[in-house]
Amino acid sequence: MWRLLCQDVGMSVSRFGAMVGIGAAVMASVVGASAGTVAAEPGSAVRTADSRPVVVIGASISTGYEVAGVVAYPRMISAIAGRSVYLSARSGAGYNDGAIAGLTRAAKLQERDPALVVVQAGSNDVGASTSAIDGQVRQVISTVRAQAPNAKVALITVFPTVRGSGSDARATEAAIVNAARAVDPSVSVISPLSEGWVYGTSSDGHPDAATHQKLAERVAALA
Repeated sequence: MWRLLCQDVGMSVSRFGAMVGIGAAVMASVVGASAGTVAAEPGSAVRTADSRPVVVIGASISTGYEVAGVVAYPRMISAIAGRSVYLSARSGAGYNDGAIAGLTRAAKLQERDPALVVVQAGSNDVGASTSAIDGQVRQVISTVRAQAPNAKVALITVFPTVRGSGSDARATEAAIVNAARAVDPSVSVISPLSEGWVYGTSSDGHPDAATHQKLAERVAALA
């Protein structure tokens, strides 16, 4: 079960899978069974000696938009990696509008002390000023580094089916990756655009459940 830790988001939310509206924001967690939530499924990875959580900061894909909540990649990371997962995400969020920076500040990184921080954004920034994106990405990564100095950091960047895969998408991708690695060269990048992913989508281009599974496996391998 996802336990909601968010402020009022202007809609009634009873479970993770319900948060699909534009503007919906969520801070959610998957924690151990003793806290009234779900432990890893039988046969999934056993929790390692480092039991620190994963924090996911992101946009609509991280909220599970267009897929059932139980197969959204943040939920699946918990089952695969055997770790708690905290989510700070909002549909429509991007770097350019400052939303990802705000969600990063809301993620309580110092309190969570995560092993891994994942930032999923970029598709909503396609076509925006690359200089503005650069400044916002640097701010986000600097905040993560200051508040979670012992965490690994991973980016999930542009999905080509959301806003296209042309020159604007590639310029946005390059701006995000270059800015992040200017702050922290160790940042890992998962890029559906640059890696040439082929995947199923909803009618508006959001990735399907199988793609969320792939994302979860990639992220869990970094935790």
